[in-house]
Amino acid sequence: MTRALVIEPVGNLWGSERALLDFVGRMPDVEAAVCCPPDTPIIAELEKLAIRTFPYFIYDLHGKSRLTRLWAAVGVVRACLEFRPDVIYLNQGGCYRVTLPAAVLFNLPIVAHIRIFKDVSRFGRRCPNPRRLHGIVAVSSAIAKELRRWPQLSAIPQHMLYDEYVPAAPASRSDLAERMPNRVACIGRIAPNKGQSLLVDATHWLSKNGEKIECLIVGDGRIHFVQQLKAAAADGAGASVIKWLGVRSDVVPLLRTCAVLACPSHREALGRVIFEAWDAGAVPVACITSAGAAEVIAAADGGILYAEQAPESLAEALQAALRLPQEEVARLIGNGRSWMSKHCDPRPYNKALAKILCDAAASQRNSQ
Repeated sequence: MTRALVIEPVGNLWGSERALLDFVGRMPDVEAAVCCPPDTPIIAELEKLAIRTFPYFIYDLHGKSRLTRLWAAVGVVRACLEFRPDVIYLNQGGCYRVTLPAAVLFNLPIVAHIRIFKDVSRFGRRCPNPRRLHGIVAVSSAIAKELRRWPQLSAIPQHMLYDEYVPAAPASRSDLAERMPNRVACIGRIAPNKGQSLLVDATHWLSKNGEKIECLIVGDGRIHFVQQLKAAAADGAGASVIKWLGVRSDVVPLLRTCAVLACPSHREALGRVIFEAWDAGAVPVACITSAGAAEVIAAADGGILYAEQAPESLAEALQAALRLPQEEVARLIGNGRSWMSKHCDPRPYNKALAKILCDAAASQRNSQ
């Protein structure tokens, strides 16, 4: 049995963390424990799964002092001392630098999951030692393509795995009865690159052109940016309504009340929420230039892609999605669910990820 210490640097319940909850503890021949920040929502979810946690990491290290990053590194060392892993697995590759001292101290291999584009360039500039970084897992073909642009990473084994996802049973009649035909949801971290400001402008455009919609924005982000966005939404208030729901764990039930999922990200590595939209029966809408999000929608023929990141272009796509005949909605959702069954099956996913971790541990042992 290979012991894997999972480093989860955020601990919220956004897409990366929901993906972790899907597979942790379900990989064959792997015993996993999770090191994450204290007092974060993921801890309670891990406890439900009987996964051991080490709440020693520090939340939101970006921009914090060297002393704070050092203290986070000490937390990883402490988790290694208590768990004695054979391999360290980074659920988000951005925490590689903080994890590296523990890996060196205990001579442990690292496997990093790359879930955002920024982490590709961070790894490329850092030129990681392949004797320490034993594997990189790309969350989409878009990320895998970006990795290939960095020759500094060519010596490190690279793998591409779409996140596993098991959809629930198709929506029942009672679920469909709760669906609001003019309701749009946008779910995820609130940040400039996620495009919520574009969605606010698109909602105002629709309102000015006589289209009344209810837009639910779910998630949180840096306080200053969220406040700015709310002020902009209030300034342009018209016939449409924008509601700010904060962080929610009931993503699929919430999406079942919506007709459309807006994914206005400028660049998205994957967009797990698209899977959740297909699960719930909501039509996903994304920009054709959004990389991973556009990749899966186009591959599945399971949604609507708009041409450019402009409020009018997004607004017209939302309007088209809201006016789709029910037969076309059913076709798109069916296509999405069929694509997931082929590419997101948990059994091959868990087996493949377990093999990557076990191979890394075995390779490190054989090199000693």
